[in-house]
Amino acid sequence: MQTTIIYITGVYDTLDLFTQELKNAFESMGYASFTYDARLEEVSKQALIECIEDGTKRGQRFFCVTFNNLGYNLSVAHDDVKQPNLWETYNIPYINILMDHPFHYERPLQNAPATSVVLCTDRNHVRYIRRYFKNIRYTDFLPHAGVELGGRHKQLAERGIDVLYAGALPIYTVAKMIPDLSSIPEVDGEEMAQEVLSELVHHPDRTTEDVIEEYLKTKRNDISEQRIHEIIVQMRFIDSYATSFFREQAVRILVENGVLVTAYGTGWDQCEWSDNPYLVYGGKVLAPEILPLMNDSKIVLNTMTWFKAGAHDRIFNGMLAGAAVVTDDSTYLRREFTDGKELVMFSRNEIWTLPDRVFDLFGHMQSTQKMADCGYQTAKEHHTWKSRAEWIQEAWM
Repeated sequence: MQTTIIYITGVYDTLDLFTQELKNAFESMGYASFTYDARLEEVSKQALIECIEDGTKRGQRFFCVTFNNLGYNLSVAHDDVKQPNLWETYNIPYINILMDHPFHYERPLQNAPATSVVLCTDRNHVRYIRRYFKNIRYTDFLPHAGVELGGRHKQLAERGIDVLYAGALPIYTVAKMIPDLSSIPEVDGEEMAQEVLSELVHHPDRTTEDVIEEYLKTKRNDISEQRIHEIIVQMRFIDSYATSFFREQAVRILVENGVLVTAYGTGWDQCEWSDNPYLVYGGKVLAPEILPLMNDSKIVLNTMTWFKAGAHDRIFNGMLAGAAVVTDDSTYLRREFTDGKELVMFSRNEIWTLPDRVFDLFGHMQSTQKMADCGYQTAKEHHTWKSRAEWIQEAWM
């Protein structure tokens, strides 16, 4: 029986990159593909419906594998008052991989197709889905994965970039997420925002949702579960502030200690210390353009998007580029890797140690090269999108 996997592209360049990698992997495993291009909505939808109806007659199976709820509300008809969901109509499993925290996707998750399987890149996010989205029957943990560019990788000593940071500072784009804080009558919204952010900065291993809930329960003992969820969603901008704080601190502490850092992404030219001669700002580039930069970097620096039990694709992309990866840790990374063997991990509580760790890597390039080689082999064997596709097939297909 032939199985066709449906992919959705044309919305975000980063997700298109991941989608293409998964598509390549599944095709190498014998699956057929249908790509729905969101830029050609009506043409794509008509072609998709024809593909499903024709294939179903011939006994084919279909799955949708997508990211961040893309296509969750595709409908079958245009004229009906209530348009039936395409995935439910044809009983197609809708495998939805979330690359961000679920609280950023309240509406699509509440209205997710009944055939949904939600895969989260952090184990805490799985817990969050199970607690707050009772409509979603199936959820599981799927770590981020990496993309390799090219074959032979240059030795570290031959590379032109000392330290690369590829990622924006969210603080400069988060303003549109901030609600009217006076719309939370149960507590003082301004005070809550300040106290929650302060707690996260001082105890950076805690999750944003746990700290918000703790604050609410210390102020009130009559707030319902649903209302706690609603307030967490309203206050999710604090998560981006905390992410941005540590991201900026990691780069700043390096350049102020004389480490040359090349940064890409919005915001790095807006910091009060942006004129530091050890900061090289490359502007904003598309996701596929980052991979060649990693291939020319001695060290790829990563900080999490406040994931405490997951990873980030920067880690695996850097490893697959043959670079020495330096990242803040998580419970997942600590279980998966050994500090100093495949990569370097530092605690956010001890970010002040970061310059010494980096100088140590530059001072012992032979052992750093050995670590980078080990990291490459580990990522190649266990942390590609092919690895993730094989897991999805075994667990959910």
